[in-house]
Amino acid sequence: MTPVPLELPLRPAEAADLANLIFDHAESKPLSSDVRNRLAARAALLKPQTFSPFLGSLERDPVHPSVYYLAVDGETPLLLHIALAAAPTSSIYHKTLLIGRMRRPNGPEIVINAIPFAPTDRRNIETFAARINPAFYPLPQGARATITVEADFPAAFDTFRSIQKRTGKNFAAFSGDYHAALWAAIRAGWRAPYTIALDYSPDSTPAAYSRYAIALTPEGVEQTCRQLGQLRQVRAAARITRAFDLELVAATPMTAESLRATLELLRERGHTPQLFCPGPVAAQHLDEMAAAAQHYQVTLSFPYRGEPPATVRATSKATGGRINYRVRNAAEAEFVAESLL
Repeated sequence: MTPVPLELPLRPAEAADLANLIFDHAESKPLSSDVRNRLAARAALLKPQTFSPFLGSLERDPVHPSVYYLAVDGETPLLLHIALAAAPTSSIYHKTLLIGRMRRPNGPEIVINAIPFAPTDRRNIETFAARINPAFYPLPQGARATITVEADFPAAFDTFRSIQKRTGKNFAAFSGDYHAALWAAIRAGWRAPYTIALDYSPDSTPAAYSRYAIALTPEGVEQTCRQLGQLRQVRAAARITRAFDLELVAATPMTAESLRATLELLRERGHTPQLFCPGPVAAQHLDEMAAAAQHYQVTLSFPYRGEPPATVRATSKATGGRINYRVRNAAEAEFVAESLL
């Protein structure tokens, strides 16, 4: 535990009010979405002045059931460790800041500690997913249609949740900083499947992304296969065993014929990708391009650059809904999603 500073990042009394609420309504119950939603509604009535809680992130310690973890925004983003005083000190996070020891009304004493939990606190973010709930890790997308957002991850999760609640469709995918996206997923309480992509190069630090986009270089398939082999070696050296998707990105626009030829070469070498970005495709060639991809069970991927809804809908129809769009932000994600729906 770290020494207590002269000024704490949040008021102990406000943290205690939130902790009491959690113990009153979550103790000895399964932590479900309904429980978290009820807690969020009640926590809003507390109106804390020094922090904002993200009740969707609430998790129990996997070993000690009366120990809770909750992401909040104080002066900086934090992870609260809330426990009965009789519970063991956290074996998951060792360097914590003591917020306070308080006695519950008609109940036992509790202890609240804080852990740094900004997007740059990579070790703490990784520890949360690895030790507290692996459901937050990204997954390969399979045949799921996705909209891959390149920035503004917290707003994108809000957008994806709104779409999922309204339609039942889950388009969630991200590209960029792995730990920033994982952090946003934890704070949003996003336990449904989602994916995180990396535009891979030999100089990349691949981490545990669930999709790698590799450029189909002018040198062709052989160079791409060598890069994929390097990627697998790096992941193996880092002991990352989770599955991932491969997305190939054409350097120049492809025809359906060249797509078929490329995919056949890749299949012969045991490297058939899960996604392929063939470059711009004219409307009159879309059906044959989609047929070539479907023959190899490959999802077509396109960057969104302001096309009208009719074009997005036609592309989705041609691919049978097996599609990925890359967008820049949450606003574009919402626009494309409405067109896909």
